[in-house]
Amino acid sequence: MRSLVIALTLSLWSPLCLAESTSEGTRQGSAYFQGRSGTSWSYADGKGRARLVIDRVENWASYFHVEWGKRSTSGTWRVRDGAWVEKLATRAEETVVLPAVVAVGTRWSGAPSIERGGPGTSQFEVISLDATVELPTGSTQPGCVAVLETGPDGDRAVTHFYAPGSGQVAAQTADGWLLRLLELRISHRGGD
Repeated sequence: MRSLVIALTLSLWSPLCLAESTSEGTRQGSAYFQGRSGTSWSYADGKGRARLVIDRVENWASYFHVEWGKRSTSGTWRVRDGAWVEKLATRAEETVVLPAVVAVGTRWSGAPSIERGGPGTSQFEVISLDATVELPTGSTQPGCVAVLETGPDGDRAVTHFYAPGSGQVAAQTADGWLLRLLELRISHRGGD
């Protein structure tokens, strides 16, 4: 009987602790990160496909490569203090993909994403925590964080969509979809 009372007390107390420590209007950027070796994403890009693969994980960094049409690049992802950060082979510094605290209105600056490209610094802003993306397979991906990225003068806007535990599921411009997820294969290799 005593263990039942303790279990009930803990089950009632736990949600109260969680409610105090987090807000329904915020999430952590690391919740959207997927960093297991062998995991791959295939995207429809309007003309064909793009593919991103995590080749290996070493010292908590996920080494990946992207093949998108005639473009190809590599880099690393990792979680730092709750934020999802990226360093591309062509850049000297890490940039934030998603900050530690993700809430509507959160803003930051950084190097342009692979999808927007170009020189200068991009401005990022979280515009939704519950966007739904219709995928080319006919299914939908609900509960996405939508991040608007613009160039230095507000030009060349790209909206990125991220799903928890899956990473980026889509990217869109005013002209239409740049990328939409066709397939995500999460590796179940041990030791990563």
